[in-house]
Amino acid sequence: MRVVRYIDRISEWTGIASSWIVIPLMLVVIHEVVRRHFFNAPTGWGYDTCWMLYSAQFMIGGAYTLLHKGHIRIDIVYNMLSSKGKLIYDTVLYAVVVLSVMVLFTWAGFKFAAYAWSTGEKLSTTNWFFPSAPSKTIIPVAFFLLGIQSLAELIRNVSILRKGQE
Repeated sequence: MRVVRYIDRISEWTGIASSWIVIPLMLVVIHEVVRRHFFNAPTGWGYDTCWMLYSAQFMIGGAYTLLHKGHIRIDIVYNMLSSKGKLIYDTVLYAVVVLSVMVLFTWAGFKFAAYAWSTGEKLSTTNWFFPSAPSKTIIPVAFFLLGIQSLAELIRNVSILRKGQE
């Protein structure tokens, strides 16, 4: 289970790293609010910067959230299951739904980001026209991290089921 511990450490580290993105996000929001409401002079970059930082923060934090069982689930159904039933449910969910979707999204996100890098694509949400490639690169990275954490959860659950522990 060395690989599971290694993946867990990656998810822990990336989650902690993503939490620090809140600080520059907060500073940009404060700067934009002060400029907009007190000086009637909004920036041309504040909106784009806020959504880029926020999206990076929650996407990179996804694997950390999975590691700590923070993602939503249908508790009404889940709580009716026994401990072994929960393990089987989670195992099937990770194997069939989560892992397969993460592989597809990682691949599609890689192509999406590669196109942005190769064409020099710019964001046109404001007049800033910031290069889109850095933000789009976060997409496959985040889905890859979530995918490997779901693989770790799958391995962990199968191991527990094989040993007969709950």
